[in-house]
Amino acid sequence: MKNAPFAFVSLLVLMLTSCKEKNKSTYEGCCGTEATVDSFRIAFPTYDQNGNIIDSTSAAQIYIPNVFTPDGDGINDIFIVFGGPAVKQIVSVLCSNENIDQLFQSVNILPNDPGYSWDGLKPDGTIYQGSFNYEVEVEFIDGQIKTYIGKACAYTCGEEGFPTGNLPDCFFPDQHDGNGGFDPSLPIDEVCF
Repeated sequence: MKNAPFAFVSLLVLMLTSCKEKNKSTYEGCCGTEATVDSFRIAFPTYDQNGNIIDSTSAAQIYIPNVFTPDGDGINDIFIVFGGPAVKQIVSVLCSNENIDQLFQSVNILPNDPGYSWDGLKPDGTIYQGSFNYEVEVEFIDGQIKTYIGKACAYTCGEEGFPTGNLPDCFFPDQHDGNGGFDPSLPIDEVCF
């Protein structure tokens, strides 16, 4: 009986934690982190048609959005890694949920290729909703390899609980500038919000 108060307090804490988890939104934390945007110069000469060096460096750019909407409307439907001409290949993309369960993996792909992007489906074929982790390994044309680790969100339009106050910090696939970078002035074209 001496342990009865301790057992009661432990049960109460467990119940309160359980209630808190039930009230937690699937989308909690979405767009709470910045998208991955990396831009730097690498030593790689560019030549004109006569074989003369125009520039001894090339711009290397990577853009990884922090939200996508896998709802099949053709707008921001896929989680895709964007890269400029200085990206040789995406060595690997790994997406996992908060429990580190694998949601998607792809290896040795070209940047900007929607055919090798994540469509938001879990391994069981159902649509994933909420925050997820990603790890992307990129090889540049000069041989250097960089790893990008971050968080993003898969949002199903119309679902309750998305933190709309975080929208200014949401960076969508449609905001890719066409050169591997990010352009915040581009419209997101989503009707969800």
